Amino acid sequence: MPASRRSISLAALVIPPFELIASIAVLVIGIVMTIAENDALVAALNSPDATAADVYGGQSRVTVAAAILTAGILAVVVSLATIAIAGSIRAFAPRPEAAAALADAHADADADADGDDGVAVFADDDDAVEPVGEDGEPTPAETTTEPATDDRDVTPGASSPAR
Repeated sequence: MPASRRSISLAALVIPPFELIASIAVLVIGIVMTIAENDALVAALNSPDATAADVYGGQSRVTVAAAILTAGILAVVVSLATIAIAGSIRAFAPRPEAAAALADAHADADADADGDDGVAVFADDDDAVEPVGEDGEPTPAETTTEPATDDRDVTPGASSPAR
């Protein structure tokens, strides 16, 4: 019987390609705007009738178009990375039969640890051996009654203690 694969959600199938298409559209818009605004700026610079608004405004429009172009490039890279990560998550997801085999291996290892191989296995802290004193009674755990104190007066933000 073929191995069953985990199903992937519809959003994981639809969103990354849609992101890629949208980012390519932004990239194309950025390319077209940059070329058009650069041509308009060159025409304004070569025209004897160009005003300061044409020249300096053209520089600003080229900058905005270049920013849109950069956003499109980054969006394409991020959407391709999203597609790659979504694919690799599915590729590295454990298969049900592999998970069952791993559970069986852990069960076998636990059964081997309970054998007479000289290794003590403690299920919880109640099974642990408590220290015993000379009289056979369990020794009390050592406790510290005094908290650690620092008698130095340190001003906040200073690198040395206040005097």
